[in-house]
Amino acid sequence: MSGSAHPSLALLLDTMPQGYPATKSGVEVEILEYLFSPEEAAVACLLTMKARTPRQIASSSGRDEAAIRSSLKSMAKKGLVEFEKAEGGIGFRLMPFVVGFYERQSATMDRELALLFERYYREGLAGAITMEPSSHRVIPVERAIPTCVEVMPYQRASNYVEAAKSWGLLNCICRLQKRLVGEACAHSLENCLALSSRSEAFAGLDSIRALSREEALGVLKAASAEGLVHTTANSQEGVSYICNCCSCSCGFLRAATEFGVSNPVARSGFLSVVDRKVCTGCGNCLGACQFGALSLDEEGRCAVDSAKCFGCGLCVLSCPAGALALSQKDGAILGAPPITDADWSFARALNRNMVKEYEKLKGQG
Repeated sequence: MSGSAHPSLALLLDTMPQGYPATKSGVEVEILEYLFSPEEAAVACLLTMKARTPRQIASSSGRDEAAIRSSLKSMAKKGLVEFEKAEGGIGFRLMPFVVGFYERQSATMDRELALLFERYYREGLAGAITMEPSSHRVIPVERAIPTCVEVMPYQRASNYVEAAKSWGLLNCICRLQKRLVGEACAHSLENCLALSSRSEAFAGLDSIRALSREEALGVLKAASAEGLVHTTANSQEGVSYICNCCSCSCGFLRAATEFGVSNPVARSGFLSVVDRKVCTGCGNCLGACQFGALSLDEEGRCAVDSAKCFGCGLCVLSCPAGALALSQKDGAILGAPPITDADWSFARALNRNMVKEYEKLKGQG
């Protein structure tokens, strides 16, 4: 097979709700050429978002089943496709680039891939981050939520940790990528949480270190103490990861600081407010805010720019005087994340005017 399947795969990935925008330089194809062999790219073009067995794929495509199975196993080992139980055996399905098979490269990322990603981020990927609904959402630091406020379950990161049956820890792909291009930040590398509804899901894996529930909760606490923003998938149910992000490395948060994007992640249901009578003007909170939402006014008191506040709560923890607090948004503007990932995917496809393509990828078109 020739390498001509890589451009076709790039076009296919862009029909997914997450998007994979084309660039003038074609760097998005270069990334696929780096990750997928020509044979793998051709087989990946046969996949949909619905898991199908190699036999089913061979039957619908007219290709050799043994060759398809070999390519799928190779891609699954490299984290390029998803696999799960399906009717007739183990099925394989297409994964998006972000959040998807790119994050699965944390164990094998090298400088070449890091440089390719940086090019793509600046030339095309940052544009996909502006699409609605956002791919990620902010979860406020729980210690910053007023005890008198009743919050929804999806607003507490600990609820997802408590509900999981397996917990894992892996390197932040964003910080790893920035280190490899010579732009490392000072934040810790290993602090992204993986969650699963299956017991022992991460046992024996090289790329993910299995944790206990208590250790996973400790990761959340340490991340907030380090000044990192909790983010996760923009849905209420089926959450499988919690990232702990910084604007110096995280692709989503960088979009806010480097490109002035207003919606790199969906905001929490809270806003920071300041009690000017208590504020001493120490300025500690300015460095704690990842989004540049805080400043000192002409009187030397903290001022909050609500248009830039994402409601993470880190500034509340940083204030020694206790002048900052999280205030729950009014119900009219609060908004709720899509309930399931399928709901999010349909909403994104609808906003991109790509519902037909989405239905086809689901195996329904």
